[in-house]
Amino acid sequence: MQQTPTPVDGVGTANKLLRQLGISAFTPSLGLSTDLTLPVGVGGAVAGPYTPGIGNLTVAGVSVNAVRRGEILCGFVSVGVFADFGDKSGLHVAWFNLNTLRGGLDAPLGGLIDTVLDAVRSHVKAAPIPAATYNTPINALKRALSIVPSNGVRGGVVETGPGLVLCAVYGTVKRGDVTYVFLPSIGITEAR
Repeated sequence: MQQTPTPVDGVGTANKLLRQLGISAFTPSLGLSTDLTLPVGVGGAVAGPYTPGIGNLTVAGVSVNAVRRGEILCGFVSVGVFADFGDKSGLHVAWFNLNTLRGGLDAPLGGLIDTVLDAVRSHVKAAPIPAATYNTPINALKRALSIVPSNGVRGGVVETGPGLVLCAVYGTVKRGDVTYVFLPSIGITEAR
C-alpha cells in the first residue's frame, strides 16, 4: 500500500523528492512571509525528452514525453507549506540559454502533477496513437506521480532550445491568508 504524500518537511526531503522525479536540484531558496516566518524552498530542472516519474515515455514508437527535446521542466518544492490547494500561480522561472543567447522572464509554474499530465495528454492527442494504446502509460504516470504532495510543489515546461541553460525559480506561494515570497533558487542544466 502506497503512503499518502505529505508536505515536505526539510530541504533534504525536498531534494530527495526532486531526485525521485529525475529533477536536478538547484540552490535552496530562502523567503519571507506575511506571517513573519522564513520559508525555504528548492528549485530544479530536467531536460527533455523526459517524463518525471517515468523517464522516457514512448507509446507505439512515438515519444509523448512531458518534456520534449529542446525543453526543460523547472520544478520547485516549498518546505513545510500546508494546504495551498487553491491558486497555484505565483512562481515563475527566468532562464537564459548560454549557447543561443536566448532567454525569457516570468515563465509561469503551475501544480507539478497537472503540468506533467497536461503536457503528456496534449502530446498524446497530437500523436497518431489509438486511445486504447495510451491509457496504460497514462495510468502508470499517474501512479508514479502519486509520490508528489499537492502542497507547495510546482512545475512548468519551458522551451529553451538546446544548450546550457541558466535558470532562476522565484515568486510566491499562498497558504490561506499567508503569502510566502521566495528569492531565486538558481541552477544550470543542459537542454538537449
